[in-house]
Amino acid sequence: MPFGHHRFVRRILTAAAAVVPAAAAAAAGPVLGTTSADAAVTCQVTYASTQWGTGSGGFTAGITVRNTGETLSGWKLTFTFPGSQKLTQGWSARWTQLADHVMAENEPWNGTVASGGSLQLGFNGTWTGSNPPPTDFAFNGVPCQVTVPGTSPSPSASPSASPSPGPLRIVIEPRTVTVPEGGTASVQVWLNRRPEGTVRVGTANVSGDKDLTVVTSPSFTPDNWNVPQSLTVAAAEDDDAVNGSATFDTRSSQATAPSAVLWTATEQDNDTAGPSPSPSPSGDVPVDNPFIGAKGYVDPDWAADVESSAAKVDDATAQKMRGLKKTPTAVWLDRIADVSGGAGAARTLKDHLDSAVEQGAGYITLVLHDLPDRDCRSLVSTAELHEQENGLNRYKAEFVDPVAALLARPEYRNLRVAAVVEPRALTDLIVGGVDTYPCNQAAQSGVYVMGIRYALDKLSPLPNVYTYLDAGSAGWAGWETNLTALATSITETVRGTTAGLNSLDGIATNVADYVPLEEPFLTDPEQTVAGQPIKQSRFVDWNPYLNERDYAVAMRSALIAKGFSSLLGVVVDTSRDGWGGPARPTAVSTSLDVNTYVDQSRVDRRPSRSAMCNQKGAGLGARPVAAPVPGVDAYLWIKRPGESDGAGGPILPEGSDRLLDRMCDPNGSLTPWSNGFRPTGALPDAPLAGDWHHAQFVMLVNNAYPAL
Repeated sequence: MPFGHHRFVRRILTAAAAVVPAAAAAAAGPVLGTTSADAAVTCQVTYASTQWGTGSGGFTAGITVRNTGETLSGWKLTFTFPGSQKLTQGWSARWTQLADHVMAENEPWNGTVASGGSLQLGFNGTWTGSNPPPTDFAFNGVPCQVTVPGTSPSPSASPSASPSPGPLRIVIEPRTVTVPEGGTASVQVWLNRRPEGTVRVGTANVSGDKDLTVVTSPSFTPDNWNVPQSLTVAAAEDDDAVNGSATFDTRSSQATAPSAVLWTATEQDNDTAGPSPSPSPSGDVPVDNPFIGAKGYVDPDWAADVESSAAKVDDATAQKMRGLKKTPTAVWLDRIADVSGGAGAARTLKDHLDSAVEQGAGYITLVLHDLPDRDCRSLVSTAELHEQENGLNRYKAEFVDPVAALLARPEYRNLRVAAVVEPRALTDLIVGGVDTYPCNQAAQSGVYVMGIRYALDKLSPLPNVYTYLDAGSAGWAGWETNLTALATSITETVRGTTAGLNSLDGIATNVADYVPLEEPFLTDPEQTVAGQPIKQSRFVDWNPYLNERDYAVAMRSALIAKGFSSLLGVVVDTSRDGWGGPARPTAVSTSLDVNTYVDQSRVDRRPSRSAMCNQKGAGLGARPVAAPVPGVDAYLWIKRPGESDGAGGPILPEGSDRLLDRMCDPNGSLTPWSNGFRPTGALPDAPLAGDWHHAQFVMLVNNAYPAL
């Protein structure tokens, strides 16, 4: 196998940068004020398009919307593609598409439409087979008169008479979904037209596997009837090895045509029937996405820690905890002893690999975290190797070489290995820079870059190994200058390997961090509150990436633009980014103070986006799942939930010779050199980094989102 074998069947859909993800739109709050729901709406739409191609191709569409009713403050245009058209890019509105349903919402600058005024919108798209024009345009839920050049205009509803609205129908897409055992997945639901009042949607499991249950009950109003919401289904852990299925009946008493919609969910089982392993790749054939169709390795040591906490809590909490014991988590290789054995190492890398084979696991996630002088921004770095003490040569010979030798052994050829390489290393060089002496020294010596290149050179040729280089998180690298600098650093580092850019299969983001996948009530940094953009708030602090999913996709796109293959994958650590529980906001703030508005609307409850040690209020995030959204290989639990980030005081453990990390001090400040006090948000009485933190694990379970 040549160096840099790129996964020749990696099929990752690239989301168009200008199209807002549908899931983000599902919970979007108002942008500027609120829609004038009480205004009388009548409208005229002119739709014109130019297309190219034979049998399939692209097209550009222009839409003119004339407001023939009262002045509107806030608007939403919806329509349905009658063919196979797909939206790729739009302008003069925030565009989304779910199945054939398209929605355009106003930008902050064009939200007000005077009576008799017009809007000019447009988009680019693709088509296959045919490209018929849409004809069911609605403006704030009210059908419009539609004109398509070359056809007769469609009639509009009379503003003086009550129109015949037609039957109210529930729409669900997709109609089938796969749910990982112990995890969740969602379909999207909305209504086909504006209702007269609130429509509550209920769902029941009418046949099949009763371990599959729906855990959400959306409701719709005349203002949000066409905003897709998630119907989330959970698959409970069980002991069988069957991919159970269930049929769900979603209905509402207000819906009439039909009153019920049937859809199905299938459990992706993680148990093994008999001694045979779960589906795994043949040893010499790399696959597109190493997580699809493969059961993850469950670390027995982490499962034992979970059980130790379950034995100390009430029965209901203990049941939730024990349901997590089959959840795959990553294995961290923090020191040489973790690979080859030695003092304090209860289980070596070989022990983990053997256990994975015995479990019938299809993949194992390894984290390589032993660079010389690692964690240069930390005042209490636990690095065992140092550049001035022959650290780089030891890293190569005593750490990387033994890892590569073990992974190349024939008994592990059918085990997919996702190798997350050196968390935070390159990010530390960008964020720490010249202001932090250890980071400045690491940058000048090149020890981080040379170590990473060596690890990629050794791992990338192995056909069962998939390399993921750490690429920071939205909380640290989301600012445009940081993102650009980090993308350049990653590119230059990987380009210097033997195989060049082909030595990398993907990137990893949010490793051991807390940034939520989504901020459902904060979706646009340019959104204004009383004329002030929310990006200027204390918490957002000019960082345009409000959630981790958008950051991960943006970093991937930036790397592709620098020459990486369009097949580049992403894994996101969701182990502690849930932010659920009773403190999670359920609606957007109504405050006119931008800081209060952001603080009341955000699900991320840290005192600052740079707070990163044992955070109060955090919860378990999305369970590990393959290919959750386009461009993302998997959500993983890379940081093992329940393990401390660092000793938090108020005093260190007895006998410790460590320094107190100010980031972990519950009474400390994130920036003691500034005039303002910025609390760390850290839990008190935390043990040393890597030790089990029972109080934290209880908190993570109680605040899990989606809830357990």
